[in-house]
Amino acid sequence: MNIKKLALVAGSGELPLIFLRQAVKNGIDIFIIEVEGEENPGLKSFRFERVKVKLALLSDMIKEIADRKIRHVIFLGYIRPIILLKDILFDEITRKMLLSLKDKRPKALMESAIDRFKKAGITAVPTTYLMEEILAPEGFISIIRPDMEAMGYMRFSVEIASRVAALDVGQTIVTGSGMIWAVEAMEGTDNCIKRGGAMAKKGFMVIKMARPKQDLRYDVPTIGLKTLKLIKSLGGSGIVVEAGKTFLLNKEEMKRYADNNNIFIYGWRSKK
Repeated sequence: MNIKKLALVAGSGELPLIFLRQAVKNGIDIFIIEVEGEENPGLKSFRFERVKVKLALLSDMIKEIADRKIRHVIFLGYIRPIILLKDILFDEITRKMLLSLKDKRPKALMESAIDRFKKAGITAVPTTYLMEEILAPEGFISIIRPDMEAMGYMRFSVEIASRVAALDVGQTIVTGSGMIWAVEAMEGTDNCIKRGGAMAKKGFMVIKMARPKQDLRYDVPTIGLKTLKLIKSLGGSGIVVEAGKTFLLNKEEMKRYADNNNIFIYGWRSKK
């Protein structure tokens, strides 16, 4: 994919910053749209042109990109769906989009938004563009290994998490001792882990899976050191993520932390 200029719709977190560093290395000019309510201080470190737009004003985003004759957009970073649904003043495009959707889960919202960009001649590129090196590999990423009982329970737990992801309810579950302690909904991964970890016995594991037919243009699962530290603080044993479909932020640092704190990280490759 040979792209000279690209629009980045940036949420919070490390992913937009990792992408921007890669763009600088590859000589790609980026126009940054920062989502109001999900401000990312790290964006100020880059000299690319940047504007701030409300998530509820899709027409403004599209106009900003089209006015600069940019034909590609990438969506990276954490954006809480609740920001959109809490906004009282929608522009005409966003209002029509929301009214036309009976299903307002993240998948439906993002696919509808991407379709609006496409109708304006702006194509959404996969979030893995320039980012392949931080995708989770298959197998153990850490030296630490769970015991045989936990390994046997892992397959069952992955199946449950995959079904939940397929329903677009959430991508994360907290599991252990033969029970599901928490299923992610609108609260996000870390809050799901806090909820499940508070109830679970020591040694619980976290499973975070992509949708069975994950659209790589948005919402690719992501974990970082913060999540590992949370699991450790609550007495968890480790985390399973989907290989090839999960971003690992600062992978080497995550691996060192896991190995030094007796936590496993495993990349599960779905055979389906």
